[in-house]
Amino acid sequence: MTLGTHAAFASVLYLGGATLFGYKPDLIGGLLIVVASLLPDIDHPPAKIGRLFWFVSVPLERRFGHRTLTHSLVALGVLALVTYPLAWIQPHYWGCIVGGYWSHLWIDMVNLRGVDLFWPSPVRLVTPGNRNWRMAVGSKAEMILLAVLLSLTVALYPLSHLGFRDALQAVIKSFDIAVEQYARQIGTHWYDLELIASDNLTLERITCRCPVVGLWKDGLIVLYEGQPRAVGKSAAYHNLLPVSARLIEGEPLRVMAERVNMTGRTLRGLINRIDPDRPYYLLGEVEIADGQPPALAGRLESLERYNPAIYQGGVLALHYARAQELQPWLDRVAVRGEVVVQFWLKPGEAVVVLELGDELPVDPIPKELRKFL
Repeated sequence: MTLGTHAAFASVLYLGGATLFGYKPDLIGGLLIVVASLLPDIDHPPAKIGRLFWFVSVPLERRFGHRTLTHSLVALGVLALVTYPLAWIQPHYWGCIVGGYWSHLWIDMVNLRGVDLFWPSPVRLVTPGNRNWRMAVGSKAEMILLAVLLSLTVALYPLSHLGFRDALQAVIKSFDIAVEQYARQIGTHWYDLELIASDNLTLERITCRCPVVGLWKDGLIVLYEGQPRAVGKSAAYHNLLPVSARLIEGEPLRVMAERVNMTGRTLRGLINRIDPDRPYYLLGEVEIADGQPPALAGRLESLERYNPAIYQGGVLALHYARAQELQPWLDRVAVRGEVVVQFWLKPGEAVVVLELGDELPVDPIPKELRKFL
C-alpha cells in the first residue's frame, strides 16, 4: 500500500479506538502512530522511508527481500520490546507505536502479495483469500479505499474526543448515560446537567442547566434555583423525574476535604470558620441529644427522598449540606459525630485551610444539670 493509505488507516484505528475505548487522542499520539505505520517499509528502497534511510533499506532488501522480516511478528515483537520502557512513562504513546506498526502489517495483507507474518516461515498471509478482492499498490481500488479512510478520519475526529457513549448521549440525552458519565469522572471537573424533568410532588415541568453536586441512589444531586434536589427515576428516593438529560463538562475541579470531630462543638462554630464565598459541602453524621433514643449509625441508606440535612432520633445526617440547610441546628451542641467538609476549587484558587484548633469545645451538658450527675 502507499504511504497515504498506511497513514490514513493508522489514523482511523487511532481515532476509532479513542471513540470506542475512551482514551484521549492527542497530537503526539497521532504523530507516533502515523510514523510507526510507515516503519515496516524501511526494507523497500523505493518507499519514501526507504529513500530516507537508504543505508538501512538497501541491505535489508538484498538480504531478506520486501515484506518479510520487517513485516513479521518478529519485527513487531522486537519493536515492542525495545520501546517498552516508554510504557512505564506513558503507556498511551507506547501503544501508539506498537499499534501503528501493526496497522501496516494488517492492511498490507489486503495487497496481492500479502505479508510473511510468520517469518522465517515461508507461509504468506493474505486476506481476503479470493485474489480478485485484493488490491494492487496504487490501483484504482486502493485510491477508493484511501478516500473512504480519509472520510472516516474526518468523521471520527470529533467523536474520538467525546467517546462513543458520550457522543450518543449528546444525541439521545439519556439520563442513565449522564449518571454513568458523572460517576466515571466525579471529582475531576465541574459539571452542569442540561435537564428536562418533572417535580415528583407538584408535577411541575422543569427545564434548567443545573450544577451537579453528587450522586444519590442511582441518580444525581443538582442545585435547582440554588436548592439541592435529587434527580432520578424513583419517586420514593428522588425529587425530580428526568425526561431528558445531558451532562456538560466545565472547568477542572480540585476537591479538598477535611474531617472535623464535632464532639462538644456547634455547626455554627464550624460554619463561621468557612469562607461563605467558597463552594463547600458538609457530609457526615452528628448526634445531638434531644431526649429520643439515638438512631442507628449508617441509616442514610434507609432514608428515602433526598434531603441535605435530616434529623431523626437525635442524629443529624448531612449529605452535601450547606449553611442555608442547617438553620434549625446551627446552635445545637454535638454529643459526638464527625463531619467532612469538602471545598470545591477552580483552577488557580488557593488551598483552603480550615483552622479549628483554637476553638474551645462547648460542654453539651448544661451547668444546671451537671450538679445532679
